[in-house]
Amino acid sequence: MHAYKQSSHTTLKTAALASLAFAIAWVGAAAAQMQNPHHGVIGGPWEVVVKMGHEGETLRLPLTVADENKPQKLGKTLPVMGTPVKVRIEQYLPDLAWETVAVDDPNGAAVAKLSLRGPNLVQDLWLSAGDIARQSISSHIGAVGIRELPGGLAGAAVVQQLADPETVGVLLVWLDDAAVPLPYAVKSGMSTALPGGQWKLSIPRYVPHYSIDRQTKEVSNLSDQPVNPAVQVRVEGEQGSYEQWVWSKFPSSPHMRLQLPFRVRFIDFHVSAEPGQYLLTVAEGLEPRMLHWQDQRKVIEPVELGKRYPFGTEGYSLAVEEIRYDATMENRWKNASEMLLHPAVVVSVLQGDNAEEAILELGKPNHQPTKFGTLVMFYRRVP
Repeated sequence: MHAYKQSSHTTLKTAALASLAFAIAWVGAAAAQMQNPHHGVIGGPWEVVVKMGHEGETLRLPLTVADENKPQKLGKTLPVMGTPVKVRIEQYLPDLAWETVAVDDPNGAAVAKLSLRGPNLVQDLWLSAGDIARQSISSHIGAVGIRELPGGLAGAAVVQQLADPETVGVLLVWLDDAAVPLPYAVKSGMSTALPGGQWKLSIPRYVPHYSIDRQTKEVSNLSDQPVNPAVQVRVEGEQGSYEQWVWSKFPSSPHMRLQLPFRVRFIDFHVSAEPGQYLLTVAEGLEPRMLHWQDQRKVIEPVELGKRYPFGTEGYSLAVEEIRYDATMENRWKNASEMLLHPAVVVSVLQGDNAEEAILELGKPNHQPTKFGTLVMFYRRVP
């Protein structure tokens, strides 16, 4: 009887401990689920699916990691059947994030790092004078852009002329084979004699939003916003007269052949008189300037790194943190945290001695061109 009671007591104690352990495990799992509610939706089991074109055989590679919340090296290789191409699974990332960085490039342009601050706004970003998509940003709080003039210009005075309300931009003129262009502040209706006395240059017309009727070839202006800034350039001399529209965003016209006897380029410096509108003006060897309106007049002032410029909406501002020359912008990946939020897989597509990196984000197909066709890769949950 005594032995039975002791055994029953032991059994009950063991059961109680098991129940307690289960409860602790359940609470831990529940806490983890509350901390990361997306885990049940995006967590494993996973697989990487690879296929060469539409006719290739579909290959599936199960993907397991020891801890789905931590980045890990993998090193698995998947041969693509019927080709010498291989896909090597390099790394697993639980929280993929992209960041933009400036990279030295002798063929690049001026770039500037800005910090935007305000209520619920903490953002750092780069602008690039050589990339139309990155030349400016705008929103309801304000706008800022960047423009670059060639280094070595003898015309710091031209930069100062940008503060003239009638100046809309700068025209660069390369006479003969000159390496450094001649800069001219552009005003609609301006006229000037070029060095040497052979040519007279004039600007009959400027339009901020150029449009052309393809049938009548008539040029019109669609708005006062600098959507497609252009100037009409006329050159007259003993050898004849020439006329050409020149665009700030496009090097040549899709509608007509180049007609001028020398190379020109137009850089628009349109800045709105509304509060919080800025244009950063840079040239290697010259002090960077900020062009904007202040007290109902256009001003251009030296840029002080870190100085905050107010946007049009109270409480919001920008500062120029860094300016670099001869650079390009690149998007690079990183792992942002040790939590399963945005899982991704870093792979290398191997073709002989060549290896191309690709990022497979969960649920997003990736198309990689190869010598044997388009390689389709897909990182997904196992169906």
